[in-house]
Amino acid sequence: MRDILDAPQLRMRLLHGDAGELDRPVARVCATDMPDPRPFVTPGALVCTGLVWRQQATDADRYVGLLAGAGVAGVVAGQALHGHVPEDVVEACRRHGLPLLSAPQSVPFSRIIEYLAEQAAEVRWRRVQSRADRQRRLLTAVAAGTGIETLVADCAAEQRVSAWILTSTGTVIAGTEDLAEPDIDRIVATALTAPRLPAVTTGAMRVLQVGAGDRITAWYLVIRPSAPELDPFGADLAAVAELYRQRRADRQHLDWELADRFPVPFTERADRCEVALVCEVHAADGLTGSRKPDAPQRRPLPGGVSGAIERAGAPAHSAGPVAPQQVSTWADSSAGLPTVRAALHDALPDIATSIDREGRLVGVTAGTQDGIAAAVVRRLGRITPALTEIRIAVGVGARQPEETLAGAIGAAAAAATAARNAAEPVSLRVADIDSAVGLLTAVPGGLQRRFAERVLGPVLEYDRRHGAGLLETLEVFLGCEGSWRQAADRMHLHLNTVRYRIGRIEELTGRDLRRLDDRLDLYLAVRTLAGQTAPV
Repeated sequence: MRDILDAPQLRMRLLHGDAGELDRPVARVCATDMPDPRPFVTPGALVCTGLVWRQQATDADRYVGLLAGAGVAGVVAGQALHGHVPEDVVEACRRHGLPLLSAPQSVPFSRIIEYLAEQAAEVRWRRVQSRADRQRRLLTAVAAGTGIETLVADCAAEQRVSAWILTSTGTVIAGTEDLAEPDIDRIVATALTAPRLPAVTTGAMRVLQVGAGDRITAWYLVIRPSAPELDPFGADLAAVAELYRQRRADRQHLDWELADRFPVPFTERADRCEVALVCEVHAADGLTGSRKPDAPQRRPLPGGVSGAIERAGAPAHSAGPVAPQQVSTWADSSAGLPTVRAALHDALPDIATSIDREGRLVGVTAGTQDGIAAAVVRRLGRITPALTEIRIAVGVGARQPEETLAGAIGAAAAAATAARNAAEPVSLRVADIDSAVGLLTAVPGGLQRRFAERVLGPVLEYDRRHGAGLLETLEVFLGCEGSWRQAADRMHLHLNTVRYRIGRIEELTGRDLRRLDDRLDLYLAVRTLAGQTAPV
């Protein structure tokens, strides 16, 4: 509005309008004198009117009120009909907060429309030129070897915004400031679940995808504050960021190929690591499939690793051809494996990985078992909204004192197998085998249930028929370290009732609770049925 007022060739005069009202942008200009102007105006329009609709002073408030309700930017009133702009029109614009300009009789509305069209064309041309200049500057910077962190910082400062580039697991590749974990969670959730991008998070951040294709392996450009007019800037920066993403992906895939074909670097890296991971990928529907005869064959893992996996229940790799056979989708999941591998490297940047014959991802890294497990749960957990076709089971094992890493890999492989039965898109189990319960945890869930049903099946059947509460009594009795009195007090039962129930349990199970091995069997079976050995 201020630009129109200041245009000397239009010779406009301000009748009403404060500084804020004059700073309103004008989207288009239209001329109308219809009694109801609403069908002919749009939000942000500058309305030119010859005041033909004004038959009496009371008409002004109604007419200007309709314009204000339609969201117009302002009004230009002609003087040809009345020779001036009536005061009731000025007062109505003041009351409804619309800036009012007066056009001289010698300036037709068509000249105002032409002027605004010329200004709009000039603005569009400047934007095109500015974007072309920005694209040239960005590409020149990339060719000169400028880091992505510097590019993001410089571009954000130029546009006076905050900007970040993130991965789907929440790794910040570059950014103008630190991001809180809740903000990262919101950004990733929007990036992976929005029907289309760009999209705006609940924290008013605009999220654009870097490159096209798989959302799990993509990067995301985040801009704050969110503004649609920043989309050209965001698209240019995202296009340049894709060069960096693709460059990193190419290096990563080359490293993987070398690790899979020539395991020496993997072996050298493993010697300096303390924690092992084994990751299995399977189809979400859980159906079985057959391995293709011409599927690419993997070379053996480093010395000791294949043996560890074999001891964990999986055959070691053979250099010979693999005959066609029926296998579970846990082993025939090559389609999703590169995606999961990229996400795992993103979640744990220091990890080294290789793929065994069964299509499982074997990784080694430095750190603590609990710390690595927490990082996997936290980081891979973010991609679960995008896991519509695959499921991931992860086992984590730590090298024990005086033990080779092969032992940790074997424990992790067993834990990954045990994690298969979880319903979550990403399930993780830690190979805590420093206790009997921890050892049972490393056993696949199906075997755990079979063990518990074999040991306590008669007790469960007796409770089902008679409602005797035997299983509850056994759980409390074992929790009280075999104290009859404590169990009776805790359950508010007579001491003889507890003695009778425990005797009945011994009869049904064939176990003697005075024996340590029998008590351990019952304890582990109760823990399994109670769900206390479920995956982490």
